[in-house]
Amino acid sequence: MTLTGKGYYIWIVRYAENGDPDRIAALAREANLSHVMVKIADGAFPYNVDLDNGYDYARPVIKKLQAQNIQVFGWQYIYGNYPEQEAEIAVARALELGIDGFVVNAEIEYKTPAKAPAASRYMNILRNNLGSMPIALSSYRYPSYHPTFPWVNFLDRCDYNMPQIYWIKAHNNAGEQLQRSVREFQNLHPYRPIIPTGPTFKQDGWIPTQSEVIEFMQVAKQLNIPAVNFWYWEGCRKYMPQFWDLVRDYDYVQTPQEETALPESYLRYLNAHDIDQIVSFYADNAVLICPQGALQGKNAIREWLGSITRDYSNGNFTLVNQARHTSGYHFKWQAVNNTGHKMEGRDSIGIKDREISYHYSIVRQI
Repeated sequence: MTLTGKGYYIWIVRYAENGDPDRIAALAREANLSHVMVKIADGAFPYNVDLDNGYDYARPVIKKLQAQNIQVFGWQYIYGNYPEQEAEIAVARALELGIDGFVVNAEIEYKTPAKAPAASRYMNILRNNLGSMPIALSSYRYPSYHPTFPWVNFLDRCDYNMPQIYWIKAHNNAGEQLQRSVREFQNLHPYRPIIPTGPTFKQDGWIPTQSEVIEFMQVAKQLNIPAVNFWYWEGCRKYMPQFWDLVRDYDYVQTPQEETALPESYLRYLNAHDIDQIVSFYADNAVLICPQGALQGKNAIREWLGSITRDYSNGNFTLVNQARHTSGYHFKWQAVNNTGHKMEGRDSIGIKDREISYHYSIVRQI
């Protein structure tokens, strides 16, 4: 599944259209939203559930949105003190609610090196139990500002990166901030396709201008980013309805590009066991980064391809999802061999002069 188009976060469901599922779904359809993120957990506890009577405000909203063919991602704010319990409630809520994807919201509590193992434990439980469900990280816009945040521990198990591009206390540089965020994450491995989140809220007297929000979307389109998000539904609708109208009326549609077919071609030749053809996609000095280390050059990449396909000569390689980023693609695949063993690959590739210049890959048994 690939996210495209516009999305909105919902924090407190009962404050969004008074919690009316039909009204929420109708407005989402009218605004041509492709996806909505609904908070379903906070720390180790379910969220948007009435503590007195047990009523789950999230459930009917999710079902109504999905009935309108709008994808719903559940999201959870995590603290890292009890990562196993936080992951367990996330998995339970995600599976019982039948969501289409999951967003991990990690911020200040994780700005300490001591929390890196907690991030890995949490993400491993999520990935092992949610299978191929898309997982995204929602956190800071500039990794250079937060060097102690465990970016790799989170992104290693994610499909998307949803940085919060909030230009609070600034004006007239929304597009520049988005471009900088993308550049910094491109230099951070593993790279995951970016779906940025822009502001339609006010804070401490600061309010973005309408022209800045338009610039944010325009620059995202220029960078070939397939989708954008906004924070947050109920605050925007109550305090800044003009921004809701602005986002609603903006046509965020991307034009597919020729290279979109590359992941399909890659998998097609894996199924044909034509390693030489796959190697021809790479530049002579291409670099491949995998858990075994960094490999450079076509010969080394050919050996690596041979090692991952050796036990899958009769395997069926299937493309699970793909997404285009500014300089290449991220894609996920699975394979099953004739003995029933399963393998999964999560790959990010960078394209330069129509050749793969870098390739970041994680391949594991599932």
